[in-house]
Amino acid sequence: MYNVLIRPLQKEDALISYQWRNDPEVWKYTGSRPDIEITKEIESEWIVKVLQDEKSKRFAILCDNEYIGNVHLNNIENNAAEFHIFIGNKDFWGKGISQLATYQILYYAKEVLKLSEIYLYVKPENIAAVESYKRNNFVVIEENPGNVKMLLRLSELKNTTVSIFVMVYNHGQYLKDCLDSLLEQKTNFNYDIVVGEDCSKDNSREILLSYQKLYPGKFKLLLHPNNIGAAENQRIVLENSQGKYVAICEGDDYWTNPLKLQKQVDFLESNIDYVLCFHKVKILKPTGEVVDDFITKIPENYELRRTLAENSNYIHTPSVVFRNISLTEYQSLEFRNSPIGDYFLYLALANHGKMGYLDETMCVYRYGVGIFSSLDNFKQLKANISLYVNLYSNEKDPIIKTIFYRNFQNAMSQVEYQYIINDKLLKTRRHKIVEKIYKRFKK
Repeated sequence: MYNVLIRPLQKEDALISYQWRNDPEVWKYTGSRPDIEITKEIESEWIVKVLQDEKSKRFAILCDNEYIGNVHLNNIENNAAEFHIFIGNKDFWGKGISQLATYQILYYAKEVLKLSEIYLYVKPENIAAVESYKRNNFVVIEENPGNVKMLLRLSELKNTTVSIFVMVYNHGQYLKDCLDSLLEQKTNFNYDIVVGEDCSKDNSREILLSYQKLYPGKFKLLLHPNNIGAAENQRIVLENSQGKYVAICEGDDYWTNPLKLQKQVDFLESNIDYVLCFHKVKILKPTGEVVDDFITKIPENYELRRTLAENSNYIHTPSVVFRNISLTEYQSLEFRNSPIGDYFLYLALANHGKMGYLDETMCVYRYGVGIFSSLDNFKQLKANISLYVNLYSNEKDPIIKTIFYRNFQNAMSQVEYQYIINDKLLKTRRHKIVEKIYKRFKK
């Protein structure tokens, strides 16, 4: 498995790429091989020149952070562009890297440049390249002894294998840790990062735009013009996550294992009766200490929906990968009104299969920062009551419905208990003294 990314080509890349220009094997299947020896200076001048061309977009291909080739779009006009790619470092030939890099620039052309068509020319004897392009849905439209012309309508570009679902609101101080961990994934499939940015008051949006510019083949940014709230943001991000699977990592959490996605996708591919896969997490406390999970305990029969209903939520959001199946719950009033959308989502998914667990720590959940974990007792109880009312209203299974009703009653009892505690506090001598002091200062 490799970590493959594309980033903008830069002048300094000439210090490596000039060597590729002088290797005849690299240019075996192209019609633009140099007829002179290419020096670092010549290569550097060429890069500076092509980067000024407004009708082209040129990128370096990185494999495990090593610069190994180039990919670019030329002649960008009339909603179309010509595609070129080469892997200059021969150690990386035949390893599927071209396929991954090609997809990223096509994704960029579709999602960022908003182009309609991409075409290319390839030597007919380069059979491996032709087959690779076909896997990205290119079709042959012209064929002659010298060249084969292929075309891709970007509306027919395949969806990624995984879409990473990210919700962001005022996560600026944590967001880089999150995004870097997503971009470090090593996979044999394509994944995109779908971000709903809910009109933050900090620099979250600026950070996202800078990352999209640096890694243009990975990000679909949903930049809401007005604050729409967590529930609506969640719904919109889910609708725009088109991968076969969806992974979740909110903007204040981060992953710690570069093979996380690969392992969870492998599990779901091998276990078709499972709809969701989650794993062990570490907790980052507000003090900065990273500790074992003290919030949840994995119960027996954790894979069953009834267990999830009875035990409340024992699944940490950044640990989740699930099958991207069509759920009617996404459009329901109850789902839109639920203050705790992840638990509602897992219960809806569990109608379609079991939930798998990997006993391996692969992410960190930041405690005391998220919308729910930072609420005080009364607000948490209010959220729980609203959650169980919506779950009860939406539920069809009478047994599960009874469980939600019981949970609702328990939450109401806790509210009553909190009022009793606070009423006793208000009647204490200490509170009366504090109240007198407050009134004196107020004057």
